[in-house]
Amino acid sequence: MKNLILLLSLVLLTSCSSNDEDTQGVFYSPSWIQGSWKDNTTGAILTFTKNDIKYNSNGSVYSFSKNQIRTGSNKFIPQQIAKTDNLYIVDFGQPLEGSLIRFNFFKKSDNTIESKGHLPGNYTRL
Repeated sequence: MKNLILLLSLVLLTSCSSNDEDTQGVFYSPSWIQGSWKDNTTGAILTFTKNDIKYNSNGSVYSFSKNQIRTGSNKFIPQQIAKTDNLYIVDFGQPLEGSLIRFNFFKKSDNTIESKGHLPGNYTRL
Protein backbone atom coordinates (compact mmCIF):
# COMPACT_ATOMS: atom_id res chain seq x y z
CA MET A 1 0.00 0.00 0.00
CA LYS A 2 2.83 2.40 0.84
CA ASN A 3 4.45 1.67 -2.52
CA LEU A 4 1.20 2.44 -4.33
CA ILE A 5 0.81 5.77 -2.54
CA LEU A 6 4.43 6.64 -3.24
CA LEU A 7 4.02 5.75 -6.91
CA LEU A 8 0.83 7.82 -7.26
CA SER A 9 2.47 10.77 -5.53
CA LEU A 10 5.42 10.61 -7.90
CA VAL A 11 3.14 10.47 -10.95
CA LEU A 12 1.14 13.41 -9.66
CA LEU A 13 4.24 15.52 -9.01
CA THR A 14 5.77 14.93 -12.43
CA SER A 15 2.52 15.42 -14.33
CA CYS A 16 1.82 18.75 -12.64
CA SER A 17 5.07 20.36 -13.70
CA SER A 18 4.51 23.80 -15.22
CA ASN A 19 7.86 24.03 -17.04
CA ASP A 20 6.27 23.57 -20.47
CA GLU A 21 3.70 26.29 -19.81
CA ASP A 22 6.25 28.74 -18.47
CA THR A 23 8.30 28.68 -21.67
CA GLN A 24 5.42 28.71 -24.15
CA GLY A 25 5.62 31.80 -26.30
CA VAL A 26 9.05 32.83 -25.07
CA PHE A 27 11.61 33.72 -27.69
CA TYR A 28 15.10 35.10 -27.53
CA SER A 29 16.59 36.93 -30.48
CA PRO A 30 20.17 35.94 -31.31
CA SER A 31 22.90 38.22 -29.96
CA TRP A 32 24.16 39.13 -33.47
CA ILE A 33 20.89 40.89 -34.28
CA GLN A 34 20.31 42.67 -30.95
CA GLY A 35 20.55 46.45 -31.19
CA SER A 36 19.13 49.07 -33.57
CA TRP A 37 19.10 48.90 -37.36
CA LYS A 38 18.12 51.61 -39.86
CA ASP A 39 16.27 50.85 -43.11
CA ASN A 40 18.47 52.17 -45.93
CA THR A 41 15.42 53.28 -47.97
CA THR A 42 12.80 54.55 -45.51
CA GLY A 43 14.96 55.53 -42.54
CA ALA A 44 12.73 53.50 -40.18
CA ILE A 45 14.45 51.89 -37.20
CA LEU A 46 14.15 48.25 -36.13
CA THR A 47 15.31 47.58 -32.58
CA PHE A 48 15.91 44.05 -31.36
CA THR A 49 16.03 43.40 -27.64
CA LYS A 50 16.43 40.00 -26.04
CA ASN A 51 12.63 39.49 -26.02
CA ASP A 52 11.14 41.98 -28.50
CA ILE A 53 11.25 43.52 -31.94
CA LYS A 54 10.32 47.21 -32.06
CA TYR A 55 9.65 49.24 -35.19
CA ASN A 56 10.06 53.04 -35.16
CA SER A 57 8.79 54.96 -38.17
CA ASN A 58 8.48 58.75 -38.01
CA GLY A 59 8.52 58.69 -34.20
CA SER A 60 5.75 56.10 -33.88
CA VAL A 61 7.02 52.97 -32.09
CA TYR A 62 5.34 49.58 -32.40
CA SER A 63 6.31 46.63 -30.17
CA PHE A 64 5.59 43.29 -31.82
CA SER A 65 6.00 41.37 -28.57
CA LYS A 66 3.69 43.69 -26.62
CA ASN A 67 0.97 43.65 -29.30
CA GLN A 68 0.81 39.92 -29.96
CA ILE A 69 -2.45 38.04 -30.14
CA ARG A 70 -2.95 36.21 -26.86
CA THR A 71 -4.41 32.74 -26.43
CA GLY A 72 -7.44 32.04 -24.26
CA SER A 73 -5.14 31.53 -21.28
CA ASN A 74 -3.65 35.01 -21.94
CA LYS A 75 -0.30 33.60 -23.15
CA PHE A 76 1.76 35.01 -26.00
CA ILE A 77 2.31 32.86 -29.05
CA PRO A 78 5.46 33.87 -30.96
CA GLN A 79 7.16 31.01 -32.71
CA GLN A 80 10.84 30.83 -33.53
CA ILE A 81 11.31 29.07 -36.84
CA ALA A 82 15.09 29.40 -37.25
CA LYS A 83 17.91 30.94 -35.24
CA THR A 84 21.44 30.45 -36.56
CA ASP A 85 24.66 32.44 -36.89
CA ASN A 86 23.28 34.36 -39.90
CA LEU A 87 19.53 33.68 -40.08
CA TYR A 88 16.66 34.59 -37.77
CA ILE A 89 13.05 33.71 -38.59
CA VAL A 90 10.22 34.28 -36.12
CA ASP A 91 6.41 34.44 -36.42
CA PHE A 92 4.11 36.73 -34.43
CA GLY A 93 0.32 36.81 -34.37
CA GLN A 94 -0.73 40.47 -34.62
CA PRO A 95 -4.24 41.88 -34.14
CA LEU A 96 -3.55 44.92 -36.34
CA GLU A 97 -2.57 42.69 -39.24
CA GLY A 98 -5.25 40.13 -38.42
CA SER A 99 -2.95 37.21 -39.11
CA LEU A 100 0.50 35.79 -38.70
CA ILE A 101 3.53 37.99 -39.39
CA ARG A 102 6.78 36.30 -40.37
CA PHE A 103 10.09 38.07 -39.90
CA ASN A 104 12.97 36.65 -41.94
CA PHE A 105 16.33 38.32 -41.26
CA PHE A 106 19.57 37.39 -42.98
CA LYS A 107 22.91 38.66 -41.67
CA LYS A 108 24.92 39.95 -44.64
CA SER A 109 27.76 41.30 -42.49
CA ASP A 110 28.29 42.43 -38.89
CA ASN A 111 26.73 45.79 -39.82
CA THR A 112 24.07 44.89 -42.41
CA ILE A 113 21.01 42.65 -42.41
CA GLU A 114 18.39 41.96 -45.03
CA SER A 115 14.74 41.49 -44.17
CA LYS A 116 12.91 39.25 -46.62
CA GLY A 117 9.73 38.80 -44.59
CA HIS A 118 7.62 41.48 -42.91
CA LEU A 119 9.20 44.97 -43.21
CA PRO A 120 11.45 43.97 -46.14
CA GLY A 121 14.61 45.90 -46.93
CA ASN A 122 18.27 46.31 -46.15
CA TYR A 123 19.18 47.59 -42.70
CA THR A 124 22.41 49.06 -41.35
CA ARG A 125 23.45 48.81 -37.69
CA LEU A 126 23.35 52.09 -35.77
